[in-house]
Amino acid sequence: MTTLATLLYYMYSGLTNRFLSLLRASERYVHIDMMYLAKGGSWMTFGQAINMLVGFGISLAFANLLPKESFGTYKFILSTVALIGIFSFLDIGTAVTQAVARGFGNSLQQGFRANLKWSLGTCVGGLVLSLYYYLQGNALLSFSFLLAGILSPLAGSASMYGSYLLGKKDFKRSTLYGAIRNVLPAVALILTLFLTQSLWVIIAVYFISTAIVTLFLYRATARAYARENTREDAGLTSYAGHLGMMGIIGQVAGNLDKILIYHYLGAAPLAIYAFAIAPVEQLQSGKKILNALLLTKLSERPFGELQKSAPRRVLMLALYAAILIGIYVPLIPYFFKLFYPQYLDSVFYSQIYALTLFGVIGSALESYLVAHKKKVELYIHRTIVPVIQIALFFLLIPTLGLMGLVMAQIATRLLAGLSAYYFVAHPFRSTP
Repeated sequence: MTTLATLLYYMYSGLTNRFLSLLRASERYVHIDMMYLAKGGSWMTFGQAINMLVGFGISLAFANLLPKESFGTYKFILSTVALIGIFSFLDIGTAVTQAVARGFGNSLQQGFRANLKWSLGTCVGGLVLSLYYYLQGNALLSFSFLLAGILSPLAGSASMYGSYLLGKKDFKRSTLYGAIRNVLPAVALILTLFLTQSLWVIIAVYFISTAIVTLFLYRATARAYARENTREDAGLTSYAGHLGMMGIIGQVAGNLDKILIYHYLGAAPLAIYAFAIAPVEQLQSGKKILNALLLTKLSERPFGELQKSAPRRVLMLALYAAILIGIYVPLIPYFFKLFYPQYLDSVFYSQIYALTLFGVIGSALESYLVAHKKKVELYIHRTIVPVIQIALFFLLIPTLGLMGLVMAQIATRLLAGLSAYYFVAHPFRSTP
């Protein structure tokens, strides 16, 4: 037994060393700190796997326990709440991650205060919508937006803990806390769906559970780093304001699709669209992990180096997206037949929507601009692309319905990649 254990130990050590050697050797070709990605990526991939399982569980519950019309109304409420978030005018999360990476230890509290202060517009927006729908006689929507206007600013401000942990490169705690943030509200929501189909209760459980869990995790993070320095980044709110302002149109475009479907086509088609894009968006989450890991590293590298590596990075990401699409398209019909038989109408739209996976290229290249604070380029990029996207929505949804929306999404993701590549290759200003 001792001999076998020793043999297994040496086999494991040999494989581990071989794997590490391959990672180090690959750095010459991909120009990425692969050891850093392996360390952080393993934790974040584990966390993403948990989030995908949670999302899958919620989708199963919604698909089998809630009528399409009710689910469509639920998605309309969440999309509208996300849309009124534009009134905060800040993108604090990215600014907090950068500030922490540069040694400003009090960025968590600073980010919370700034986000809560600037969320007053979101609160007012929720109250205005609540009053509007109350006067229209829609008590459900009035209640939903009232609750969102009160609780969303708190939850959004407390969520700064995630950006702070990424800036500290505390991937283990970030993953565990992220899992808790997703699992606990999901369990509460699924239990609620088993007990009732009342949207009043479902909406209340969603917003209340999310706010409570996020505030708890914020406090836990603050306690874990209570001994950090109290330095605050004087430029944090300013840069967050720039990121927020340049992202307003993008945030509108990101949520307007569901609102327009609800308006032009109704709640049931919105439910079909939501299930069509959900699996693809889960696959898209990999780019969020990559961007989160690379942000601090990209900030440390000269912009000129990033420009030289951009063509190779584009080819790698395009190949990755093509392989993923090639696997997804033939398999997704069986997935829907097995788990979502009520939503077989979503399959064809989902297969076409899979082409948006090429959007990983634009997302990765945009992180170059964010890391080096290319404000002018980001303003133009984050304005032109969503403006065209919104125009395509209004042009194609009324005429082609759901297929028009899918075509608009594909065109926009491809345009975003081209735009980001152009501004990386031809920046207006030198690196700060």
